[in-house]
Amino acid sequence: MKRWIEPAKTLLLTLLVISSFCLTALLWTNQPNLQLIEPAQYKESKPVKEKQLDELVAPESVIFHYGDDRHTKATATDGHYRLVKEEMPKWIFLDFSPYSLPIEKWEKIAREKPGIEIRFRNSIPLSVVGRLVTFRDEVRDKGKGIDRLLLYYEQDEDLVYALFILSGEEQALRSRTSISPKDLRQSYLPTGNTMPEQIMKVVHREPAVPFLEQNRSSGSIYYLPKNPVRMQSFQFSYQVIDNNQLLDAYFLDRTLVRQIVERDKTVIYTDGSRSVQLRPDQQTITFTDPATLSAAPELTDEEKVKGAVSFINKHLGWTDEFHFETIKKSYNDKDVVTFRQYIGAYPLYSKEGLPIDTIRVTMEAGQVVTMERSLIDLERYVQSKSWMAMSGPELFQYIREKGLANTDQIQNAYLSYQTVTREDYVELIPIWVVEVINYPNLYIPAQLKQRGGPEHGLE
Repeated sequence: MKRWIEPAKTLLLTLLVISSFCLTALLWTNQPNLQLIEPAQYKESKPVKEKQLDELVAPESVIFHYGDDRHTKATATDGHYRLVKEEMPKWIFLDFSPYSLPIEKWEKIAREKPGIEIRFRNSIPLSVVGRLVTFRDEVRDKGKGIDRLLLYYEQDEDLVYALFILSGEEQALRSRTSISPKDLRQSYLPTGNTMPEQIMKVVHREPAVPFLEQNRSSGSIYYLPKNPVRMQSFQFSYQVIDNNQLLDAYFLDRTLVRQIVERDKTVIYTDGSRSVQLRPDQQTITFTDPATLSAAPELTDEEKVKGAVSFINKHLGWTDEFHFETIKKSYNDKDVVTFRQYIGAYPLYSKEGLPIDTIRVTMEAGQVVTMERSLIDLERYVQSKSWMAMSGPELFQYIREKGLANTDQIQNAYLSYQTVTREDYVELIPIWVVEVINYPNLYIPAQLKQRGGPEHGLE
């Protein structure tokens, strides 16, 4: 028996070696079909409309000054406005210099000198304004904000000057322009001659240190219609952006997204990093991306706004007509960029907890960390009705009668639309938005027949 043990061991070892060679050959000749795993990327949504920064920056109005305290106004729905706006890229500005502009001097220029004034709703970085016109010379502080560009004729020098003004600031920038006095008198000013007459209102702000002659008061100027204004109220049908579009737009991989429902019925979609908070009762979302931020070079305001525009273009896009409104610092030093929705020449302000009027982007070091927007997309108007909105004098009389504010403290007032969302449509109602120094805005129904009603604000 013992003489068979050794041959058996040898035979077993040989079989093991042969089977090992066979398995190795099979591994070499039968490779599995491997596939590379692509890194996850944002899946861009199909926006209703993409826009560039130039399309989102537009003047609120054009004021025509004729001297002798006569002024007219054109807005975005007027052909006169469009003619001036189309000419703006041809305007050349050069020889910039600081210019002291106390409110007394500004008022004198606006009342007495022929010219045109390009007004913006809020402060716009000068570098962004430079995309609408042509700066021939370098401007030192392109980050400076302005809310109007005033072109006026200086008779003593026979030149048209430009003032870049920020309301409330006594220091402006002045430059020479390529516009000739003949062009101003014979081309631009006749354009606005038939537009609605305006009343110029001057707001004085007392100096911080009184009784010092060199510290004269600053202030601002705004305009009110001399006569009632014809407007339309609308009813718009709408659709709501669905959840599939949300998930495709904001997450790297939909299979990793889980849903959380809070007690107040708020729905949160998250992949563990990014999240979208959906409030079904308001049809609004808040996107959050608490990404780890690396060191980045300091960006200009223009670059920050362009970054916000690019992000929106790639994530649901622009559902309706929006204009750039402001870029401001938040309480925690982040940049907040706001875009407001418009219908024609009029901005929208929402009511009853259904905000469809703005897209608000918060950025840190140039990266989007939060974004708030509505899911309601206005489609087409199904009904309209003609209204007569109160004139400026009638508005001030209404405010005094109701004791709503001291009219001397009003720093701006303009016509807008209040949005009221119903089950099947969104109603747009003309209102006056009244900005009062150190107080919340007033939202006053614009229609004359509503005087004496109980409602005077957004609730």
